[in-house]
Amino acid sequence: MALVYASTALSWASYSLLIVVLPFRFQSLSLSVVQYGVVVAIFALGMLLTEAVWGVLAFRIGDVRTILSLGIVVALIYAAIGVSNSFLALAVSLGLLGALGIFQVPLVRWMALTSLGPGTAGRGTGFFGLVTGVGLVVGTALGPLIYVDLGFSALTLAVVSFYLAGLALIVVLPWRQVVLPPRQPGFFRHVREVSTRPFLLAASMVTFAFIARALVSNFLQYYSVSLFHGTPSEAGYVIAAALGASLASGALLGTVVDRWGAARSTPFGFVLIALGTFGTLFSSSYPEMVGATVVFATGLGWLSASILPLALGPIPLRLQGTAVGVFGSFEDSGLLVGPILISAAYASYGVKSVFLVVGSVALAGLLFSLFLRGEDRPRPSQLEEAVSVRPV
Repeated sequence: MALVYASTALSWASYSLLIVVLPFRFQSLSLSVVQYGVVVAIFALGMLLTEAVWGVLAFRIGDVRTILSLGIVVALIYAAIGVSNSFLALAVSLGLLGALGIFQVPLVRWMALTSLGPGTAGRGTGFFGLVTGVGLVVGTALGPLIYVDLGFSALTLAVVSFYLAGLALIVVLPWRQVVLPPRQPGFFRHVREVSTRPFLLAASMVTFAFIARALVSNFLQYYSVSLFHGTPSEAGYVIAAALGASLASGALLGTVVDRWGAARSTPFGFVLIALGTFGTLFSSSYPEMVGATVVFATGLGWLSASILPLALGPIPLRLQGTAVGVFGSFEDSGLLVGPILISAAYASYGVKSVFLVVGSVALAGLLFSLFLRGEDRPRPSQLEEAVSVRPV
């Protein structure tokens, strides 16, 4: 697992090096905020279309040859993004990155989720978020510095180098010693088996969370400069701080989630997201905005440790790779809708409107989580049945 975690951190550092400076790249190419939102949504669409597929294939791609071949293709896509200088080229290359760049995510996510044993899904998920977040923080902090000081070509070189280093670590993993569930044929049958009502209801909540997540991950670069008069480098630091708060809260609160239960824990995450969003709207200074962003990010971390364990609770082991992939598709739908929704509000009604939009999404997620918590409670008849069959 040490190799898995190190590879994951480097891979996400590579991704965040690029994604944090993407708005500034669009500005340097004289492309609009709406075009930026569309390209980010295309990236999410690529993930949405393929993540369930990678989930079904999760237990089949755990070998050196497959991972190495797909990893080299992803590295070439990163290089192609570095030389793209038009809206169409960026849209195509980022769409391909979304579709192929996540090929190993369901597999390594499942490995982390189950690595600590039964009853520890919250902690396993939280720790995986911690490892992922370390990579995101490093990339987010370094990205603007490299871009401002050395330019986009040097940034692209760093992106590809980080990714290849992470690929090397996962390739040297002794895959023959890794115990994975049996590889099962079929695709649509697996998806149908996973798509139960409890799973779909739980997974739907992550769409609300990821719509809200786009506010900080994709648009703080804009509003921190235009509304709070910061610099691009400061925007990178704030996003890094938000990622740090998110990963720390996910890792620390995983134990709380395991103790309280995922259904009881989830509403608190949405409360913090709403508080952080409206806190940013009413901030009067850059430090106040930073504080509200940290509150927002803490809510995201809380949700990252609670929603996936909630969704996977009723899923049998042989289908959990597929379930993780399908769950990721719900995340991707939020990443798809979020940038389009926020950029449309930004362009039509001004920068402050985006906080009202995201705050409303967070409140909708809160109401949905409260509804689901009520659905999750045993009915009186269920309690009576449970008592009647209790062994003496």
